[in-house]
Amino acid sequence: MKIISDEFIRIPRGTYRIGLPDDALDPVYERVRDGSIRKEFITGAAPAHSVEAGPVMIRKIMTTADEYSAFAAETGYLTEAEIAGWGWIMREGRWRRQQGADRERPFGPLCDPYGHYGGDLPVMQVTWNDAVAYCAWLSDKTGRVVRLPREAEWEIFAQRCGIARALDVATDSHAPPDGTEGFLAAVRRAIQDGTGSSVGIIWEWTEDWYDRYPGGSAGRDFGRVYKVLRGGSLLSHPVQRTREFRFRKCPTARSPYYGFRIAMPE
Repeated sequence: MKIISDEFIRIPRGTYRIGLPDDALDPVYERVRDGSIRKEFITGAAPAHSVEAGPVMIRKIMTTADEYSAFAAETGYLTEAEIAGWGWIMREGRWRRQQGADRERPFGPLCDPYGHYGGDLPVMQVTWNDAVAYCAWLSDKTGRVVRLPREAEWEIFAQRCGIARALDVATDSHAPPDGTEGFLAAVRRAIQDGTGSSVGIIWEWTEDWYDRYPGGSAGRDFGRVYKVLRGGSLLSHPVQRTREFRFRKCPTARSPYYGFRIAMPE
């Protein structure tokens, strides 16, 4: 991959505000009328606080299937889904283990998204560990530090991309794509729209452990067990696709709805 500065958004060194204000928690939770989001995921995004961040460059687009394939071809790297022989997919409203689902066939034998829609779609079915391995390889290739965005950096990036706040997002017209083909067609359209950041297509791994914010409430999921995912996917509730929402999964988790973008500190 060639590093082109125009493909990145620069976050200068500075102090930034991230997170949900405490007085926003109840109004945001009221937007989740169907109970599809656990309340602790709302409270886990609070309180709003200041962070020091930058300078760092964060890529506008997510790492693509073709880019990841170049890494795998050069190194022989096998993703955790390839080693295990299966990945998680969503079918009929339930998470299921799908044999043969991996980064080349994110939905297993059910469909061939890259063959049909192109290898510039985000790479899917990659774990946090798989994403970190790609970043380490790209660091060696470019002679620059390449890593996943830190969680605070990701939120600042989302602000600069114009991603909505949880208090501002419209929830009444929530209609996720229907089925696997509907999801993939929506991914293709989102890329062709050229909105620039690709936030909200699939969930994005960040560098950090899922832990509570300074001054935040304790939670059973906090600690050094889960890694943070941000951005939501085209299947997600609108509240999950906002700049503040935090999600978490084990570093070995993979599905067609998890991918990543790269960051380069200056």
